[in-house]
Amino acid sequence: MMRSLFSGVSGLANQQVKMDVIGNNIANVSTVGFKTSSINFAEELSQILQSAQETASGGLQNGVSVGLGVRTGSIERNFGQGILQATGKQTDLGLQGDGFFVVNNGQQDLYTRAGNFHFDGRGRFVTGNGLFVQGWTADQTGVVSETATVGNISLDSTVISPAIATSNVSLAGNLDATAAPVNEAWTAVRALTDTSTSSAATSASELNDLDSTTAALQNGDTVVIAGTNPDGSAVSATFTYGTDGTTVGDLLTAVNTAYTGATATLDSTGQIVITDDTFGPSQTTLTLNAGSSNAGTINLPSFVMTAKGSTPTVASSIDVFDSLGSKHTLEITFTKTDNLREWTFQVAFTGDETISEGSSGTLTFANDGTLETVSYDNAQSSLVFDPGNGSQTAQVNLDFENSTGFSALTQFAGTSSVNMPFQDGQAKGELGSYAIDEQGRIFGAFTNGKTRMIAQVALARINNPEGLLHIGNNVYDLSASTGIPAVGKAGTELPTSVFSGTLEASNVDLGQEFAEMIIAQRAFQANARVITVSDQFLSEVTQLKR
Repeated sequence: MMRSLFSGVSGLANQQVKMDVIGNNIANVSTVGFKTSSINFAEELSQILQSAQETASGGLQNGVSVGLGVRTGSIERNFGQGILQATGKQTDLGLQGDGFFVVNNGQQDLYTRAGNFHFDGRGRFVTGNGLFVQGWTADQTGVVSETATVGNISLDSTVISPAIATSNVSLAGNLDATAAPVNEAWTAVRALTDTSTSSAATSASELNDLDSTTAALQNGDTVVIAGTNPDGSAVSATFTYGTDGTTVGDLLTAVNTAYTGATATLDSTGQIVITDDTFGPSQTTLTLNAGSSNAGTINLPSFVMTAKGSTPTVASSIDVFDSLGSKHTLEITFTKTDNLREWTFQVAFTGDETISEGSSGTLTFANDGTLETVSYDNAQSSLVFDPGNGSQTAQVNLDFENSTGFSALTQFAGTSSVNMPFQDGQAKGELGSYAIDEQGRIFGAFTNGKTRMIAQVALARINNPEGLLHIGNNVYDLSASTGIPAVGKAGTELPTSVFSGTLEASNVDLGQEFAEMIIAQRAFQANARVITVSDQFLSEVTQLKR
């Protein structure tokens, strides 16, 4: 009688434990990262009433035993994947796949699937209840060292993008192969004719034999030479007619003496031409007028521009940085020379910088349009300048030849266009914003326009997660049965993804829980009936003696 009574009591007690488990599951249906639990029952010890024995007939008789009730064999957690729910909050992290976030309470590492994290007032990455999220901190270049240790993640005032002096500037583009410099030229509007030969005048033609001379010039008559040099300075000179035999060549000699940077000649048609000695824009002008007190009369032609001086140039600029992170605007101007496939370059700054080396040089191109040679003037090899603000002297490699991976300069027929697509310096930058990718890497966007990895969240793979001890607040601790966790990086060392802006929901299945609740309720009722019937048996026994 007592055995059945005790069995019923054990059934009631253990079904109550099952209801406790079910109630806990249902209560945590909305708990972030919660994993449902299930209870497994085991038969209690049995009492042997008769051992197995051999009968008188020689047969073997089984032993006889009766059970003493039920006990809780185990309560296990189901670590199956919960759905990821979008929250829109960057620091909310959901895990897809096996693994746990590693957190620290200041004394030991703990583990959780609940990724409702945030940065606290000191910039530390923490859980909702203030535990420190663990990971690796990258160096100033955005690289996590192989020897880096796991520790607290922090985005505080020390997280900056440091100033880096520019070391390389890349140049790319095209310099027009058809470009050619032009020397400015002014030509007389009328040719001079030598009446003695009835042909175009030559340098040897006498002035008085010209068709322009309508009354013979006398000794002392003059021609006034006036105009401007190529640089805009005024020209004023007087040519004086001498003894008979003064020639056109003598007049041209006087013009050339008066001018600086331009040369007067007589072409084959008898036209006087004055041409700049160098190419490029010019302010050259020329007029030849007879003196007002001349005895003779000569009417020399006026001049018009027949070739406008020009210099094919193309320029580009880029901001570079010194060792203090200060910005300097570097300008490079390319100028076509009168040599085939050759351009010069000139470097300048817009501020108080002083260039000590590499301010100019020459580029030559091969006949297929590719860059052939780069030579700095005075056998120099790079641009060296003093920023003028107390920072270190800067040395910059001007990469004309594509050593940094960008297209090199070319010379093909077509529009000249040069740009500088890359320089490797930067100003100091403050952290402006951040983002977290699927590998748990935290990338910072800085006010200097640079982006780099700041830290990476650590994950742990546990061989036997069912052995973890749940210590509350969605956090687990290790036990003797879990083994040593393997801490690694998502996506590379662990096949797990981290999704920013999401949280893993509870994996509680309400339908399943309600079904188990019904089973527990009926089992509880049945065990209660066992106790009731056993009580009735005992009652009958006590009434045998009246």
